[in-house]
Amino acid sequence: MVLFITSLIVVFFWAAASNAFLLIAETRIQAAAIHQLTLSGSGDNELTLHDFGDGDFGGPNEAKDGTSRISQSRRKMVFASLLMPISQLNPNKADAACLPGDIREDCIGIYKLPMDDAAAKYVETPEMLKMYAPDLKWVEPIQYPATYQDAINQLKEQRQNFDVAQENIAKGDIRQAGLILLDVVPKVTAAGRYIVRSYSIAANNERNKASDSDEAKTLDMKSYRIEYALNECLGYLGETDVLIGQGLRGELGVSAPAQLAILDQFRDTRKEFDDLLRVVPEKF
Repeated sequence: MVLFITSLIVVFFWAAASNAFLLIAETRIQAAAIHQLTLSGSGDNELTLHDFGDGDFGGPNEAKDGTSRISQSRRKMVFASLLMPISQLNPNKADAACLPGDIREDCIGIYKLPMDDAAAKYVETPEMLKMYAPDLKWVEPIQYPATYQDAINQLKEQRQNFDVAQENIAKGDIRQAGLILLDVVPKVTAAGRYIVRSYSIAANNERNKASDSDEAKTLDMKSYRIEYALNECLGYLGETDVLIGQGLRGELGVSAPAQLAILDQFRDTRKEFDDLLRVVPEKF
């Protein structure tokens, strides 16, 4: 009897430890990304928290090849550890993360590698992804809009697609709604960040002309309002994605209550999406 109880205790603590290690592994990418962006520094034309990672809108701490001036060998060591296969810690959770733009049912409701993550350069090709994160499926990187007007049009298009996803939930097709959101979220992210970046760079340019420029202050305020609305919208979209994933896995109970819960979340998210569109000027 004592042996049996002891075995139960050991199993309990082993399971708890496994879950703890899994949680740490899944959050390492987020924490390291924030830390890396903090290290990158900020110049007059560089937003520390909005590094596109593709050389566009480069700042003074960005090398000619579009990378940070931080030692390349050091960064490779960091990201080799950062992107270690999560499945090695928990073999029952092989699809613990996906790249943005990966439109598969397996990606609904699970962690997505941030588009502004400093690790982006290490997963931008199939070869690099295989080296640093072999458990992730490679997909074409999300393209940022070429112009401000393209960004506006992309936001409006994704707002329409969001309505289509909501209609699918109302019809009971939770899976299709989740797949649509997998496409909506990264495109909203790309368009929104392009717009925020445009205003921030314009404000910095005005500030370079005159340190107390009123125009710079106005542009800064616009950038701040858009960024705040964008972050709120993306937060709600992420919650919606997670809720759909829970519904697909049966974690919300039978289909009818799950459907109602997801529809409620869609209504809240739609409000945030509309708030974002209201604060974004049509013309730059």
